[in-house]
Amino acid sequence: MFARIWRGIARTSVIEKYFHYLSERVVPAYRAADGCRDVLVLRETQGDYTSVILLSFWETSAALEVFADPQLQSEANLGARESLLAFESTAAVYEVVMSE
Repeated sequence: MFARIWRGIARTSVIEKYFHYLSERVVPAYRAADGCRDVLVLRETQGDYTSVILLSFWETSAALEVFADPQLQSEANLGARESLLAFESTAAVYEVVMSE
C-alpha cells in the first residue's frame, strides 16, 4: 500500500470555502479513482492560518501513477486554489510498511 500526502495553507477566514470545494470535487474524484482505498482531509488552525493535508491511500504504486489529481490538473480549479496562500505543486508518496 502507498500513501500520498499533499499540503496547502490558507487564511482561516476563507478555509470553509476551500473545504467545500474539496468535499464537492476533490474527495469524490479520489474515491472514484481505481486503486484508491481512502482519502482523508486534515486541518490544523493556528490563528489566521490553516494548514490542510490531503492524505490518500492506494493499493499499488501503479494505481497512484495513473491518478490525475483534480487539484493540479484542471483549470476550472484555479479559482479554488486562489484561496490558498501556498501549496505543494507535487505530493509526497510513501510506501506503507506497517499498518494495523
